[in-house]
Amino acid sequence: MVYAFLASVLIFAAVVMLHVQHSRVGDRLLQRSFEGLRFPAGTGSLRVDEITVVKRVTHEVSRHSDHAPLAAFWYCVGPGPNYYVAVAQYERNGWRSGRYQWVVRPIDEERMRGALGGDPDALHAAFGDHVEGMLRA
Repeated sequence: MVYAFLASVLIFAAVVMLHVQHSRVGDRLLQRSFEGLRFPAGTGSLRVDEITVVKRVTHEVSRHSDHAPLAAFWYCVGPGPNYYVAVAQYERNGWRSGRYQWVVRPIDEERMRGALGGDPDALHAAFGDHVEGMLRA
């Protein structure tokens, strides 16, 4: 009985470790695919190193993949300030592979505030010290 319990604990631990590893692989793939994006601006386009991601929202859309395919919404701020939402969707390319496709859309300040409304840290990162309804020391 004790051996069966220990065996089940070991199997559970192995499954958890595999899940964590797969999530990390998916996160790395998502970040790598983001790095090549360009963001439209009045003076042309901005590179990723010229913008700041202030909030990342991801949603798992399938449990049947090696790389945990996700839909991702990354809210970004560029100089100006310019506000963007970068939307990624995982597209399968066969049974065990695929890639992320990104669409970058400029959004206005009102939409950005609405999207970040429940996250004081993201609001602070996007708009600085003055966030309506919130005092900072």
